[in-house]
Amino acid sequence: MKTGESRTHRPRNRSGFTLVEMLIVISVIAIMASLVISAFSNAAQDTRRVVARQQQAAVQSAVNAWITAQSSGTGSLAAAKTLYNNAGTSLARLNLVAGYLEDGTIAHFRTNTTNTDTVLSEALKKTNQHLELPAWSAASYPKVELK
Repeated sequence: MKTGESRTHRPRNRSGFTLVEMLIVISVIAIMASLVISAFSNAAQDTRRVVARQQQAAVQSAVNAWITAQSSGTGSLAAAKTLYNNAGTSLARLNLVAGYLEDGTIAHFRTNTTNTDTVLSEALKKTNQHLELPAWSAASYPKVELK
């Protein structure tokens, strides 16, 4: 330094972000991304639950139609009940009512079911649920259960 000159600070030209500013921006983006991912995963799970309920309703409707067809005309409700209970397993009962389900639906259940006491589909697997077609008891009507 020369004599007589004072030290002055010149303002710096800022052409970029500081490290702190970058960390704040990255943190905000990460928080927003986690919220979006969470919303999408919840929506997917909700969709699977809706599909599982729809599948339950479709199988229940097929059971109702099968019982109506079996007990009308020359058949009786007691004969339909005996035939239904003699099927023994959920898969066997599903096969009884298969004619009242769309071909794609019944094929979807059959290819995903390995245990004969439960009925599975891809949507049911992903929600850790299964359909059961329990025996037709004396005091009730057969009901397809989502468990």
